[in-house]
Amino acid sequence: MRRSSLLAAFLCLPALVVLPRQARAQITITPGTDAAAFAQAIGTTPEALVQQIQSQVDGLFQVANVGSFLRDFQNAQSFSTKGLGVDYASEATLVEAGATLSFASNVDKAYKPSGSYTDPPISGGGANFSLMAGVGGGLFGFDPLMVFGNWFKGSASLGQLDGSYHNWGLHGQLRLFGPSRKMSAVKMLIRWGGIAITSGADYSRMTLSARRSLSSTFNLAAAGIPEGAPVTITNTGSLAFTLQQTTWSIPLEVTTSLRLLSLVTVYGGLGLDFQLGGGSDMRLDMTGAHLSGRVQGTQFNDLGTVDINGVGGHVKPSPARLREIVGLQLGILDMIRFFVQVNMTASSPMLASVAGGLRLAY
Repeated sequence: MRRSSLLAAFLCLPALVVLPRQARAQITITPGTDAAAFAQAIGTTPEALVQQIQSQVDGLFQVANVGSFLRDFQNAQSFSTKGLGVDYASEATLVEAGATLSFASNVDKAYKPSGSYTDPPISGGGANFSLMAGVGGGLFGFDPLMVFGNWFKGSASLGQLDGSYHNWGLHGQLRLFGPSRKMSAVKMLIRWGGIAITSGADYSRMTLSARRSLSSTFNLAAAGIPEGAPVTITNTGSLAFTLQQTTWSIPLEVTTSLRLLSLVTVYGGLGLDFQLGGGSDMRLDMTGAHLSGRVQGTQFNDLGTVDINGVGGHVKPSPARLREIVGLQLGILDMIRFFVQVNMTASSPMLASVAGGLRLAY
């Protein structure tokens, strides 16, 4: 059974670091009335049981690894904004509008084999949604130019966390060697879309908080039990958790496209994201979290309590990140366009985002 963290409950939905700053944290385990009997049932001592629980809680809430956790999380959240408000497939349209949903994940961390307890199931992940609109230079007699804008602001409560989200972007796209508006209306069998150069500005902000009860389960090694003994930590006392992430970036993208009639367009290219500002800050304090466990059908209701004080950290985004862009667009009646797009980094840790949406274009 894989354990889950406080943050991973949200990550299943949604920048390398320089100079991470982390607050000094303290974990206190107070054994309960069933601790000695539970330790005997799993073949260990009460003292060793406390050490095992402390080690698991440390990893569960990333107490000793806040900087790395925030790095991976902000990497993915920032990455999920890429391509939300730009059309890389359409050729010299006059106006268009649509919506895009994207999800990004730290691939190195997200897909671990069952039974791996060295990290939370997903160390970095994020989701984003945005509304977009575009205006073509063809309205003013300059077909190669398109200007795009996107924006979204909202909130949601999922699992054990409450979140608020805000993103916007403004981009200009210059298409070189591509077909003109008049040529685009001709239904050729295969048509090259030319070279598109896109740049602008992206902003993304996300806040998460939890002030309600939470519950997570992890396994402890137990003699003669291959799957281990599950221990559940349930917060019945006070909880204060906040996470704020803000990213400013300037993308520079070079893409090209190939269109089959007016039905299918494939496109791809490279993007370089200059991370110019922002940061990620987290704070967690929890007192009186209750511990219970089970060993082969026998329930132990009072293993003790857990207090966590002073978990926090701050990271800043890296200067730049290179990514690959690949996408597929399906056109219906030449105005309704569905698309799926993948952004991926080649560097380690590897990040990938998948975006999909609908656009109406003329």
